[in-house]
Amino acid sequence: MRTHPLRHNHTGRGSHRTRYLTLGLCLTAGLALSACGPAHKGQLTVEPVGASADSSETPSSKPSASKSATPSASATSSASAWTMPSVTITNERTDLWQQNDGILSIPLETSFLIKRGYLFNDQTCQGLLNYQSSQETYDSRKTTGDNSASSAKVQEQPSQYPTYTVTSGPSVVDVMPDDSGTLAGYEVAYTGTVTFRDSGNQDVTGYRFFRQIGEQGATLEITLQCAPGNLPDLQTWHDLLSGTRVSGFDAGAMG
Repeated sequence: MRTHPLRHNHTGRGSHRTRYLTLGLCLTAGLALSACGPAHKGQLTVEPVGASADSSETPSSKPSASKSATPSASATSSASAWTMPSVTITNERTDLWQQNDGILSIPLETSFLIKRGYLFNDQTCQGLLNYQSSQETYDSRKTTGDNSASSAKVQEQPSQYPTYTVTSGPSVVDVMPDDSGTLAGYEVAYTGTVTFRDSGNQDVTGYRFFRQIGEQGATLEITLQCAPGNLPDLQTWHDLLSGTRVSGFDAGAMG
């Protein structure tokens, strides 16, 4: 599989060292992947949206034999109220960045989960796109509204970042097209460290976008991470977002 570098520009160095990004996907029990390795082996780990940080449940966990396999009436009613959206996400700004899943260990495209990698034109930045839809997100929409959930999540330290500091934001950005308008969400600028499989923890700087769409049971996250000194300006970041078209629903306003 072809990989692509994230080049670092450091004063006083005459050459670039190649960085390889491995993204391990440790997902819910319904999608067990043997490729999810321990964090100390250098794999980045993306937790499913809504997963508890201290949860000890693994994909191989089985329910206790004493528990009934028949869903309760309330659970059945809740499940029947939600229809999983059929979503397509396309990049209309290939002049700025291109999808390149070679930076991921396991790219994924399913009806409820999309994991993609992107490479910025000059190869000093990499992008990650994570889309997920779930009954859990739909059920939690009334207790955790889209506005508060999106603002909190974009500031939360990602599991694959040993350090993560928000340097500006969260701020509302409303430029991403959906079926009937634009999909608003929250953005931040950040600095931190991320683990590359060939060179350990490396400093990065970037932008991050997050939006929960509760009525659709969906979340969308886009992260741009760059070598220090190579972060594009805010307008270029907004151009990337505005070129990311989400088809399959109308997100509506954040409530």
